[in-house]
Amino acid sequence: MRRGGPTRRAALRALATAGLGLLLGCSPPRSPAPGPRPTAAPPSRGGASRPTPTAASLRPVPRNHTLITAGVGGEAPVRFEDVSLQNPFLPGITRSGYQVVMEPLFYYNAYHTSTVCGPSWAIGCTDGEIPWLAVSYQYGYDYRSLVISLRDGVTWSDGRPFTARDVIFTIEMLRDSAPDLTWSTDMRQWVQDATALDEHTVLINLTAPNPRFMLAYFMHHQDFGIPIVPEHVFRGQDPRTFTNAAPDRGWPVVTGPYRLIYSDPTRKVWDRRDDWWGAVTGFHPLPVPERLIFLPGADEATLADLIIRNEVDTTLNLSIPNIRRVLAANPRITTWTDARPPYGYVDYWLTGLGFNDTIAPFSDPDIRWAINFAINRDELVGVGYQGAGAVALLPLIDYPALRPYAAAVADLLQRYPVGRFDPQRSAQILLSKGYTRDPAGFWTRNGQRFTLPIVTYSVEEDIARVLVSQLRRAGFDATLTLPPDFLTRIYTGQAPVYVFGHAGGVRDPYFTLRIYQSRYSAPTGQRAVQPYRWRNDQFDALVDQMATVAPSDPRLQSLFHAAMEIWLRELPDIPLVQYYHRIPVSTAYWTGWPNEANPYINLANWHRTFELIVLSLRPS
Repeated sequence: MRRGGPTRRAALRALATAGLGLLLGCSPPRSPAPGPRPTAAPPSRGGASRPTPTAASLRPVPRNHTLITAGVGGEAPVRFEDVSLQNPFLPGITRSGYQVVMEPLFYYNAYHTSTVCGPSWAIGCTDGEIPWLAVSYQYGYDYRSLVISLRDGVTWSDGRPFTARDVIFTIEMLRDSAPDLTWSTDMRQWVQDATALDEHTVLINLTAPNPRFMLAYFMHHQDFGIPIVPEHVFRGQDPRTFTNAAPDRGWPVVTGPYRLIYSDPTRKVWDRRDDWWGAVTGFHPLPVPERLIFLPGADEATLADLIIRNEVDTTLNLSIPNIRRVLAANPRITTWTDARPPYGYVDYWLTGLGFNDTIAPFSDPDIRWAINFAINRDELVGVGYQGAGAVALLPLIDYPALRPYAAAVADLLQRYPVGRFDPQRSAQILLSKGYTRDPAGFWTRNGQRFTLPIVTYSVEEDIARVLVSQLRRAGFDATLTLPPDFLTRIYTGQAPVYVFGHAGGVRDPYFTLRIYQSRYSAPTGQRAVQPYRWRNDQFDALVDQMATVAPSDPRLQSLFHAAMEIWLRELPDIPLVQYYHRIPVSTAYWTGWPNEANPYINLANWHRTFELIVLSLRPS
């Protein structure tokens, strides 16, 4: 699987030849010098300017004091286009460091077990909830209000105190900027007002009962969570255009333990700041890595080569052939399940065949069902995942908390057999719609072939190529491309059909069904929050009711059943397989990575929980 082309590959090869120290400001590994640790440069206050950083001015940091990641969730397949963007609410920002330093009120570990809640050092962890900038929260009796108690002693990187005013300002800024900023539509929908009861206590009054508000917005997990921004930096700025990026001024101002010192299209460099509030207050010692370097993506072969040579410590998730290759080539590399299949964990991202449901013929549910019957999911797993995977018949992720909901709609799967591979039924539907086979065996109507121009990206390519082969055998003129602007095409509706995934609930199915609501759609050509562009008013109403019902309430399961009957009947998105994160990590320089035996958090470096890993790593 190639991405990035010869130029990108040549650049990365040159990086290996020249040495990471020359291009990334690292020096060869050495033992730490004796004596006290040097202190960080004085924090920037009031916009005070530092010298503009350059690649040549980066201080040397040993490789064994540097944590290097490559891939950033596939958002920068060749180079960073967000060199001067650190506003977490603007489209285009990549997860190339902000997910470590823009800290949450709470973290949530979706992989917690009866014996592992979170990192062993996480104070106050309960049921996977890890207090961070806040220490507690309490809903009102009717879930229409929420009181959040903040941690004392937290400061911003410029020395200013973190207070309730920052939380309130962030919420109001988003609410007043809807729908232009990420999360702004949600804040407008749910927040009536937010007030400070005192410097460290926030009262949020909601527009309607919402028993998931904290988990949804202020408890970072996977790709979810609203970071708090400093009022004293953002006030007076237009948040729709403010980039929040100026390393020479100390921007972005953050609460996390690193400071952005350099950014160009080839890397983002963050250095540890020794005045981090966590270390000052005794909450947690300073992280051991002195420098974090985030590299953009490349084709899988190049990413695999980089980690085999220990030039990076972790990458984007890889396909099974490449995971097996790196495990065989370097004994210092491991995965979530060590060297055993499936080499990873089920992510909250479920792979499906999605459509712009407003474009003919995909706007017809019967056509979507005809495509579904042409899909052999067992073959997708057997060939695409080489047997190391699992099929998906529902939009639900296979997490233990969601399995009772899947069982509750078993009767619907009998009536709407999503998992049935039935090419004859597919053909019957197409014949009833006026399609006939042309001499080459492809479905044709009015002289036009039934084309399926599928787009996707590298991490879905293994499944997508098998799928295209299946659809072509069934008579669809299916093709596959991996364009560099695949996200733009999918979210603007310019890609009528695509292999992609979606996020979903980790505790109950509300957040999964919500993504299909029409409020998150937009006309074709405009960027939508969710790409499906399906509309069903009755479904919308049922999901709105689910939003107000606590997960412990028996009514939730009946509402879910009713909504899923509509969803399965119309099949706006075809579930294909459970998506696995098969992420390699190197222990050449760092140990303490989470794994199946110690699932204190998941392994994705681009998720909002990566700080927990950074704080848990120790030298090898």
